[in-house]
Amino acid sequence: MAVARKRNLVPKKLGKQQRAKATVEAIVEAATYILEKKGPSSFTANKVAEKAGVNIASFYQYFPNKEALLFHIVKSTWDHNLGKFEQNIKLRVENPAQRMRSLVREFFMIEAAEADLRQALRIASVDIKDTKEYRALMAAGAVMMRDFIVEAMGPQSAADLDFNTRFIGLLITSFAERTTDERTSGAELIRQANMLSEMVIAQFGIGTKANKRRP
Repeated sequence: MAVARKRNLVPKKLGKQQRAKATVEAIVEAATYILEKKGPSSFTANKVAEKAGVNIASFYQYFPNKEALLFHIVKSTWDHNLGKFEQNIKLRVENPAQRMRSLVREFFMIEAAEADLRQALRIASVDIKDTKEYRALMAAGAVMMRDFIVEAMGPQSAADLDFNTRFIGLLITSFAERTTDERTSGAELIRQANMLSEMVIAQFGIGTKANKRRP
């Protein structure tokens, strides 16, 4: 098993001038294209620079290594998907059970879209779970899930709330990551998401009148 290496994941000063922003955007677009079309094994700084139409010196002007570029893309993806997750979990037009179904389906689709990034990070032996950005993402997601569970399941003890939040979050994230790593997609992925959400709804009584009356 490869051992995660400690690499510098902090991009250099990306610059705010239009030319600098355009160069960074071209590098990011090229990297995303290579990951999606060629696969993580083809992801190198030289190939990204070539695809972006910039010289390798320009690449290293903004990113110390390909791992830093990967992390930049991952973080941007996190920020975007966290916003989508928040919108989904805070929908007021659906009952809690329906929102849980929508939430799980959306999360499975998000994980499927990030599968190439996860594989690229593994190939590069980069562990992002120790980064402050990852911890902040997990904390923000936990707060949203906790608030949703309070609304969906009604009042409960602090210990039960903590357990339910961690268990439901772990169940959804672990299953979604595993199945999308196996490249499950399309109708089968949605079927799995629907089945998992129904299991959670039934087990925890999400949205039922009984839960709403729970003291």
